[in-house]
Amino acid sequence: MTTEDLFIIAIELGSSNVTGIAGKRMPDGSISVQTVVQEPSPMFIRRGMIFNLTKSAQSVKSIIERLEGRLKRNITQVYVGYGGQSLRSMVNTVSMPLGGEVPITKEQVDQLLNDNLNVDLGNHSILDVVPQEYTAGKEKSNDPVGIIADRLEGRYLNIIARNSLKTNIEACFSQAGIHVAGYQIIPISEADLLLSEAEKRSGCVFVDFGADTTSVVIYKDNILRYIAVIPLGSANITKDLMSCQLDENEAEHLKISIGSADNEGMTLDQGKEIVAQLPDHTGLTKLKLCEIVEARANEILINVAQQIKESGMDKTSLIGGAVLAGGGSNLRNLASAFTKATGISQIRQAKTVSSVHFAKNAVAKLPEDRLVAAISLIDGGVQNCCGPEFGENHGDIFSGPDGQTALGGTAPNPVPATPEGGAAGNSPNGNGAETEEDANEGGKRTGKGPSKIRKFGHWLKGIGNQIVGEDE
Repeated sequence: MTTEDLFIIAIELGSSNVTGIAGKRMPDGSISVQTVVQEPSPMFIRRGMIFNLTKSAQSVKSIIERLEGRLKRNITQVYVGYGGQSLRSMVNTVSMPLGGEVPITKEQVDQLLNDNLNVDLGNHSILDVVPQEYTAGKEKSNDPVGIIADRLEGRYLNIIARNSLKTNIEACFSQAGIHVAGYQIIPISEADLLLSEAEKRSGCVFVDFGADTTSVVIYKDNILRYIAVIPLGSANITKDLMSCQLDENEAEHLKISIGSADNEGMTLDQGKEIVAQLPDHTGLTKLKLCEIVEARANEILINVAQQIKESGMDKTSLIGGAVLAGGGSNLRNLASAFTKATGISQIRQAKTVSSVHFAKNAVAKLPEDRLVAAISLIDGGVQNCCGPEFGENHGDIFSGPDGQTALGGTAPNPVPATPEGGAAGNSPNGNGAETEEDANEGGKRTGKGPSKIRKFGHWLKGIGNQIVGEDE
C-alpha cells in the first residue's frame, strides 16, 4: 500500500461533541484532512466520561456511517482517544537486587517495568508508562543495560485514570460493532503534535483549555514529566454569566466578544458601558461582565499554576515557556493573566498545525484549533483504516431517488453539529448546522437506525474477510 492510500480514521469523544475525522497521510509526512463530522454529546458524555452507553454507541455508529458516505469507502477500524477529568500521572519507584556486581541485562530492565505495572491503584488503572530514569548502583542513566551494578532502580511515570473511563469506551465501540486499531491519550497526543522538539527538550508546559476540563502536560529533556486534568473549563465561564439572567447563546457571545481574563487596563468610563439588557429591565455593565469572566479564568489559572508546582517544575526549569491551545485559549488577555498566575512570560498560542492541511472537499468549516485533539489522533495513527473506494456506479446500483436504497429504507438522519465547546462555542455558521453539505444532506435523510444497505454492506464485508482471511 502506498502512502497516498493510507487512510486513518479517528474518533474523539469530547464533552461537547463527538468528532469523527478522516485523514490521508501524504508522502512528505503531512496529513491531508479529508472530512470531519460531528454530533453533540452532552446527553451521554460529561467531562470526557461516557455515562450513557446506548446513546454514545448510536452516535459513534452514525458518525462512522456518515464518514463512509463521504469517503465512499468502508471503514474497518478507528483510532480512539482517552481523556477526561480522572486522567493524571503518578510517579512510582521500583527496585531489585542483582545478587552481586553484574552487567544489567535488558531482561532485568523489562522485569522492573513489569513489577511497576503490578502496583495497586484501587479503582484506577494504568493507561501508559513513561520511564523517567534508572539508578544502576549509584549511577543514574536513561539506558542502564550493560552497566555493572549490584542493584537496579527504576522511576516511572504511570498515566492513570478511573477503570470506568477505559471500560466504558471499550464497551461503546464494542456495542457499535467498530474495531479499535489503537487508543491514545489525548492531552499527550495533542502535546506531541503541537510542541517542538526544542520546547520539549528545554522544558515546556502545554495547557489545553477545553469546555469542561483544562489539561496540563509538562515535558523536560524530551521526556513526559507530568500530566493532570483540571475539572474546570471555559464552559464554566459561560454558566457564570448565565447566572446574570442571560441565556446560553448570549452569555457565550458576550464571553467571546467582550470578556477578558485580565481587566487591569479597563478605564472607569469603559466599565460603565451597558453590554446587555436583562429581563428585570436592568443593564449588565462591561465591568460586571468582565469581573465575572476574570474571576473564573483566574480560578482555572491558579489551578494550572498549582499543577506546575506539583510537578516539581517552575519558570526557571521550563525554559521553553508555555504553549496554550483549545477553544478556551482564545479568551482575551489570557496570556497576561497566565503570566500573573504562573510567572511564565514566554507564551505561544497554538492555533494552527503546519503539517496539516484540509483537502478541497473536506467539508470542514470549523476553526482548526477546535480540531487539534482529533487531528492529533490522526497524527498518531499508523494503520490503514479503510477499504478500497466504492466503484463509480456504486450509487446507481444501490441508491434510488430521494435517498431510497435499492433494498428499501433510507439512510440515517444526521444530527446537527456544533463545534467543540470552549471560548468560542457557537456554531461557525450561527445556526447550529455543522456544514452546508450536512444541511443539504439532512433534507433527504429521514430514516432511523442502520439502513438495509448498511447491513448488506456488513454482510458483504464479512464474506470478504472470510475469503481473504484477514483480521479486522
